[in-house]
Amino acid sequence: MNRVVKRVIDLLFIIVIIVLALYYILRYTNQICIYKVKTGSMEDNIHIGDYVLIIQKEEYKVGDIVTFEKEDGFITHRIIRIKGDNITTKGDANNIEDDTINKSSIEGKVIMSGGIINIVITYKYAIVAAFLSMYLFSCYFGKKEKTKKNNKVKEKIKK
Repeated sequence: MNRVVKRVIDLLFIIVIIVLALYYILRYTNQICIYKVKTGSMEDNIHIGDYVLIIQKEEYKVGDIVTFEKEDGFITHRIIRIKGDNITTKGDANNIEDDTINKSSIEGKVIMSGGIINIVITYKYAIVAAFLSMYLFSCYFGKKEKTKKNNKVKEKIKK
């Protein structure tokens, strides 16, 4: 196997491991979460079935899309007004604004939704299996090449 291809596969494998470790550390410390959107209240920006990746922030501003907890679950809407710790939100597809919430009920700001995050969550096991297969494949053929090179060196020494 080409040495460059093996290096690229190794590098991709290391990057995946680092990203997964970082994600699980942040998730374990409750600084980052993923939620699945169940309604169309944010349509045109966030669709039904999309996953949203949120991260906790100290401060939020008007225009931020946030996920907050209400008695019936979690809601993802846009901030339209802030007065101290009282925040008013509204879904982009809704005609009326939500009841005012306290800043402490906000889980975090949406930093990514849909697209790549949907693919990663939906096919997470297939992606992990593909990367692991590529890595094992590169390890196997890398050892075969080393064995061939070592045999050639041994033959030269014998001669």
